Amino acid sequence: MTVTQPSSTTGTPAPPAAAEFHAFSGSDDALARHLFALPRDVVERTLWALLLQSHDGAGILVQERAEPGDSVARVQSWTGEDLGSLPARLLALLPAASHQELRTSLLGHGDYVDLGIVLCPPTPRGAFGHPLKLHTGSGVRAYVVAR
Repeated sequence: MTVTQPSSTTGTPAPPAAAEFHAFSGSDDALARHLFALPRDVVERTLWALLLQSHDGAGILVQERAEPGDSVARVQSWTGEDLGSLPARLLALLPAASHQELRTSLLGHGDYVDLGIVLCPPTPRGAFGHPLKLHTGSGVRAYVVAR
């Protein structure tokens, strides 16, 4: 599932939505194919988050650039038993959610570990590959939100 702005009625596509939400479920291999196929601009956004849920538990990785186009960003992570209603709460905010609304909703979910300022991964594979390795087997759910 992907949430974006609908096309205009004149037949010309609308500009990309300010915020995007992508949801996938299946095996870790299937999720890798879906996540790595996302457009590069998803990880070039000022704020993006990867939410994962599986029998191994739940995890969230949030990357936030100070300014659009920065080559470095602050990364924070959360791990726990369950994402709870967070994906539904994020989806309810879209597609018009502001950067601050998404940030507040994400970081209000629990106690995050600040991983510091890191180089921004240039591709979805670079951004999502390592966290996905922590969730194996079938029945994995992945959500990506970007603004």
